[in-house]
Amino acid sequence: MQYFYLLLPVAISAFEGILAKDYNIKVKEKNTILFSAVICFFAMMFFMFNTRGRFEFEPAAACYSLGFGLAFAIATVEGLNAIRTGPLSISSLVSSYSLLIPTFHGIIFLGEKIKPTMILGVIILLIALSMVNLNKNESLKHEKTWVIHLVAAFISNGMCSTIQKMQQVRFDGAYKNEFMIVALAFVCICLFSLGFAQKGNKGEMLKSALKFGVPKGVLNGGMNYFVMVATGLIASSILFPTLAAAGMTTTYFISRFRYKEILSKIQTFGYVLGIISVILLNI
Repeated sequence: MQYFYLLLPVAISAFEGILAKDYNIKVKEKNTILFSAVICFFAMMFFMFNTRGRFEFEPAAACYSLGFGLAFAIATVEGLNAIRTGPLSISSLVSSYSLLIPTFHGIIFLGEKIKPTMILGVIILLIALSMVNLNKNESLKHEKTWVIHLVAAFISNGMCSTIQKMQQVRFDGAYKNEFMIVALAFVCICLFSLGFAQKGNKGEMLKSALKFGVPKGVLNGGMNYFVMVATGLIASSILFPTLAAAGMTTTYFISRFRYKEILSKIQTFGYVLGIISVILLNI
């Protein structure tokens, strides 16, 4: 059953990726922050529906919710800023490395054991992430503002997963829905404010954001819920690297067969290494 909760977020993430890609391809006047706000709002609606009218929340858990919400809001905004001010390939690579934060948190603070196969799996995963993000047409520009955005996105992305794990461990798996409702409500306030502050036709921006953001938000809510369930069943040092590697594999097939994107030989080899790393991390 624990592997069901591991694979389900990967499948949901694949459909999310399709919606995000279609939004960027089909929408002319994009407002990514407003799009993100709509996603967060309907992700919050998923968790509210999932409570079935029962909202039980320990005040002490609010700190975790606000911490996650702040990290998620920063990750969303700074991730966009990093892509805007620097190379997409390097920005995506560093963002992928953020999975190391919850991985090492599990090992250092939760006493999760380190196996030789796990070390090898993580090493291969890092190599794979590097290879699939290589792009000869882009060059690294050491711009100060880009580096600041990149570091902020890296830390906040990693902290999102870490805080989820901390909350589930602290409260023995309780308050999953309530945790996300409070966190996403905070994120919605921040992102809607930033989104509507952008220049452009607000009506058209909102219409496009709703078209693609509603289903993506519901899927995102489901993915976050099942990830939290999985954190209570699977060690962080296995869970998060595995999600990253499996996500790469699904992304490869979507890019290749739906969007007809042709990867270089070295990028394709990187995806193969990602699959190998999944096997090693689960031995």
